[in-house]
Amino acid sequence: MKKLSLIALSFLLTNTLFCQDYQFKSEVATFDSNGFYKIDLKPEIISKLNANFSDIRIKDKAGKEIPYFIEKEPFSVTKRVFKEYQVIEKINWRNGATVLVVENKNKDTINNIQLQIKNFDVRKHLEVAASDDYINWYTIKENYTFYSADGQYTTSEVKSLNFPYTDYQFYRIIIYDWFSMPINVLKVGYYDTFQEQGKFKKLASPNLVRFDSLETKQTYVQVNFKETPYLDQLIFKVDKPEYFNRSAKICLKKKDTKGRIYFETLADITLNSNSDLTSYQYDFPYKEFYIIINNEDNPPLENIQIEAYQLNRYLMAYLEAGNTYQLVFENNKIAGKPNYDINYFKDKIGKDVPILTTGNIKSIPFKTKKEVTTSTIWIWIAISLVALLLGYFSYQMITEMEKT
Repeated sequence: MKKLSLIALSFLLTNTLFCQDYQFKSEVATFDSNGFYKIDLKPEIISKLNANFSDIRIKDKAGKEIPYFIEKEPFSVTKRVFKEYQVIEKINWRNGATVLVVENKNKDTINNIQLQIKNFDVRKHLEVAASDDYINWYTIKENYTFYSADGQYTTSEVKSLNFPYTDYQFYRIIIYDWFSMPINVLKVGYYDTFQEQGKFKKLASPNLVRFDSLETKQTYVQVNFKETPYLDQLIFKVDKPEYFNRSAKICLKKKDTKGRIYFETLADITLNSNSDLTSYQYDFPYKEFYIIINNEDNPPLENIQIEAYQLNRYLMAYLEAGNTYQLVFENNKIAGKPNYDINYFKDKIGKDVPILTTGNIKSIPFKTKKEVTTSTIWIWIAISLVALLLGYFSYQMITEMEKT
């Protein structure tokens, strides 16, 4: 038995010597200039990665590893954008005042006007009036005071004029110059704050199997994905009834130590016909799970469909024009994330980074021929020794069998 164990171990060792690392590859699209790029990871690539997305690398045509970091779209982000008004009139009153008139063409409802002003260190008084016909003017707010403008590390600063919400077409800003020369107003506008939703990709539709239980008054929907979804959003679609409000939960099917089936709850959700029927998750990794809907005394929901979406994920890297790059991924030997210097300089990279796509996913062929180096010579010596041991043990076994 000891000899047979040694033989089996020898075969395992020889197989390990040829064990493949990365299983798949995908070519990165070409580009024209050096710089930072975001390589868009499609769901078919992400589904093959491990739970912390660490088993993916960028390689150039020479096989050199390129540093990167992963960037994922947020669910939403608050953005503040400066929108400039056209100054349609700028005059100087005789009593010592600078008057700026701007037009709110779309008559948007606003509660602030921003002035970008060259730095100054004097005190200025201001007031704001408004009109819809450019003839009749109405006071909006008065007794503003600007004490100074000292933009840090810049030659200008944005000052805010806040007032109650209004929707006039014209606004007149009066800056009094009683005790000093005028200040230099570069731009007039306002800050528009809005929520920008993250960008999603739709996943391949899962296979759904449903069962309606009259006993428990519940609907069980089994959801099956072919590959690990790492989904971030589930959208439910229901044909009937017109109005409904059902509590539900996302579950995993489990067995206890005695073999009894139970459902482990991952999330509680509500399906309401007045809502968008959307459930947000985060890198949800389960290929198979259940949606259990509590119907109470209502008829079951009809024709339930589920759409799954994944927030966009990118590899950010510095790439050189003239070189070619590919992604290699899925490697069960890798657990931890790579430690690149670029991780310490994420805030130094601009926001408007070009996006590159990837080509078809291809399997990396199993390679048995390798360049002979000092290390591979020792490997072949080890293989030869294993072969000699196998021959020796085989000879001993045959000899013993002949004796018996």
